[in-house]
Amino acid sequence: MKKNILIGCGALLVIALIGIVAMGTWLFSGPETGVKLGNEMDSYALEYLDKNHILKPDEELVAYYDTTLDMDGTEAAILTTKRVIYHKNRGNYEIDLLDIDDIRHKKITLIGDVIEIQSTSGKSMKIEIAPLNGGDTFLSSLRSGWEKAKAGIRTGESALPAEAEIPPN
Repeated sequence: MKKNILIGCGALLVIALIGIVAMGTWLFSGPETGVKLGNEMDSYALEYLDKNHILKPDEELVAYYDTTLDMDGTEAAILTTKRVIYHKNRGNYEIDLLDIDDIRHKKITLIGDVIEIQSTSGKSMKIEIAPLNGGDTFLSSLRSGWEKAKAGIRTGESALPAEAEIPPN
């Protein structure tokens, strides 16, 4: 009887160890998680952005955070030179950097960085970046892009592309 219990416990231990090794292999075999800047992008993410036409031709990728465990790009926070985008369920929720009225940030212990963006029209966006995933990098890139967008307006530079500007009379 005692021998059967020991054999059963041993078998369960072996199964648990195999499960842990398999889970670890799965987690560490894919792309690295966390906020990526434009020069750090994984090919799967660039392909997904291109295939789904998320970026406009006149903008560049600044920062990217894939929220999915599978790292498949189906839910991501994306910052470009012109917009902040939350991509989910094959749709984009976006706010132009020029339309941002306020950016708030807080760190919540088990959730991570919570970034709340308010637009001048009242539109809101919340981005949650898990702990130890570079939330500060996304936030500083967002604030820097917002400041540059505001400075362009204050210094008289047009927010319109050059071909859309109206020549002086």
